[in-house]
Amino acid sequence: MKELVLPIEMVLFQFIFLLVAIALEARVLHRKLRIERKTSVEYAMSMNFLAAGIGWSSFFLFEDFLPQTLKTQLMSYIFFDRPISPLPREWNSAIISIGVIMFFATFLIKLIGLQLLEAALQNTPLQPTPSPKDIRKRPGLIGRRNQVIVRQEPNPALAVLLANAYSYSAILLILVLRFLQFNSLNFAL
Repeated sequence: MKELVLPIEMVLFQFIFLLVAIALEARVLHRKLRIERKTSVEYAMSMNFLAAGIGWSSFFLFEDFLPQTLKTQLMSYIFFDRPISPLPREWNSAIISIGVIMFFATFLIKLIGLQLLEAALQNTPLQPTPSPKDIRKRPGLIGRRNQVIVRQEPNPALAVLLANAYSYSAILLILVLRFLQFNSLNFAL
């Protein structure tokens, strides 16, 4: 009979990462796409849950194909927060490469998720509505000058890229602080 082992620490950190990502990305989506705050939070939640679900599903699919030594190291890191033995130097570049690939894969998943949300909701909050001040019957000199300084259409791809970059930066900062705290505890013992 197999025993069920649940990595509580990993689940809690995933929860914290999702909270940080949703908060930061909702703010960026609100500002860059000029949508309501509630809508931006809903979009950020949907995109992040989609990305996390696809990420963990792909991890569990590809985990079976890993060599046993790498699988053991990975499971040790997930359950005990450290590898069994020191990692070879060659793995540093592999870990950084995987991080960059994950960043762009997450960006694509979130962008596709945003497009799917827009298509499913069949509304266009990404299109800014002109304010009554911008609509004039007879444009004079002042009207022409205001027409030159017109806001550009929101770019969803750029907004999602910036939101993803902000959330990844914040999560990386949390991981570095966690690493420093964990290592300072090891040195003190």
